[in-house]
Amino acid sequence: MCYIPILIYGHGPKSWVYINKTRTQFVVFMTFLTQIVNPCKISITYDQDLIPAGAFKVDLKNNLHLILTPNSIVIGNHQIYIDWLFLWWIAYTSRLSDSIYIVMKDLSKLPLLGYGMKNFNFLFLSRKWEKDKVKLTNQLLEIDANARGLGPSCGETHISATNIRDGDAPETSSVFHWPKGHRSSHMLPYQVILYPEGTVILPHTRERLAKFCQERGLPVLKHVLLPRIRGLFLALRKLRDTVEVVYDVTCGYDGLRPDQYGEDEFTLKQIYLRGNGPKKVSYYIKAWKIKDIPLGAETVDIDDVSPADFAKFEEWLFKIWYEKDTLMANFYQYGSFVDPMSSSTNTIEKARSTTVVADFKIRSLWEIFPIYLPLVSVIILSLVALWAVATLLRWLF
Repeated sequence: MCYIPILIYGHGPKSWVYINKTRTQFVVFMTFLTQIVNPCKISITYDQDLIPAGAFKVDLKNNLHLILTPNSIVIGNHQIYIDWLFLWWIAYTSRLSDSIYIVMKDLSKLPLLGYGMKNFNFLFLSRKWEKDKVKLTNQLLEIDANARGLGPSCGETHISATNIRDGDAPETSSVFHWPKGHRSSHMLPYQVILYPEGTVILPHTRERLAKFCQERGLPVLKHVLLPRIRGLFLALRKLRDTVEVVYDVTCGYDGLRPDQYGEDEFTLKQIYLRGNGPKKVSYYIKAWKIKDIPLGAETVDIDDVSPADFAKFEEWLFKIWYEKDTLMANFYQYGSFVDPMSSSTNTIEKARSTTVVADFKIRSLWEIFPIYLPLVSVIILSLVALWAVATLLRWLF
């Protein structure tokens, strides 16, 4: 599926057009494969106080149709290897699948797939902040410039650079600055998927979490991991001129008990070879406007931010994650993120929440054909060439 990105590797304006198309082709292929080997449902509960009513709909064929805001960041709890696929599919239902950027562990050296991910311009992390911050800063500023119509997707180049220290080393690295302003005719929207926890829940990550919470005097989370702060903080600050909404997604998998680990139960082998994946993926989605998120004063180097600004953002994010832990507790106990027990608080919560359920699938089988069109074209041209050569040889001899 990655043969197309490999052939079009580059950074010119035309390559961006093809890369965006192959993003959609990739998620269509993965969705089609998943719906065959492991059919499942997607259940989405959303807060009508934060997301307009009617933004999430299901048609008569059980296809999901969403209206999501472009130029957004999606954050969520991380449980299994392919969490990102279901979120990418949600973007697909909102016609944003060609605008996806995923922040993830560096898999660029994987054969074939790694090259494709590089061409998709995924934001790879080495898990070492000193190495990641400059590279991530430049990638985010590039996304922001493209969204303003003044980035490399339009053929623009950066206009200046600022040297900042790379960790504790004496060496410096350059942060590149792009033209200011907006050019509406060339704007390229984006949706960045980021898992602040940095890893999935496993016995050893849960032990580290308990130790950290005890050292900080924090209540121990039971169903999610405490988020890492700096990556999301950096992303929001560097995209603050274009990002409009942060979608907070809480994910639960039916068939998974609170004492089980999704990464152990729903492995790639179990899902794609045995068809033993989740039968329903449930989401609770909230939305936060960028103006309501405490980001503090801008700095070129994220490590120069004031402790007070960083503490305010940490408090905001930790509050979201402790609420997420409560939502997951409800999900495991009741099979729903909203507590059905009658009380004034829960009644308000239920009244403002709406749930839609759809099939995890592509909209039409016709969407599969463009994926294989280049390969079919090559085969047809090869057969025509062989026929022409055979005809010529018969004529000569």
